[in-house]
Amino acid sequence: MQSVVLGSLSLLVALSPIALLVAALQLASWRQRVRLAEIARQIAVTDAIHAVLGAVVSPVVRRTLWGGWRLAIPVPLDRPDVVVQVLDAATVAFSAAERTSPRFEIVLTPQEKPVPRRAPVLVPARGGSVSWT
Repeated sequence: MQSVVLGSLSLLVALSPIALLVAALQLASWRQRVRLAEIARQIAVTDAIHAVLGAVVSPVVRRTLWGGWRLAIPVPLDRPDVVVQVLDAATVAFSAAERTSPRFEIVLTPQEKPVPRRAPVLVPARGGSVSWT
């Protein structure tokens, strides 16, 4: 009886690295599928917003831990008409069942103001000619 238990235990110990490797590969494959789904959904949301309003915002779509969607959009909060249009356009990329799910989140953040750029200044060359040799 003891030899059967020891044989089973040694077989289990010998196979455990293989089982761990297979589990790690399955986890990596699952994470890659989730990430590709996030990227595809983010492209769909971005295209839907850009088709209606142009390039005014850049949303970020993530999958939540329990299988829902989190949509983070930086919007110009001082322009409520644009915010409403962005929300309407962004939700088109999700099905009605996904939008009504309690796991569907939309997070609005204030959009940063662009940094004003100075116009380039042209400096005239001194002398008649510029030579590099």
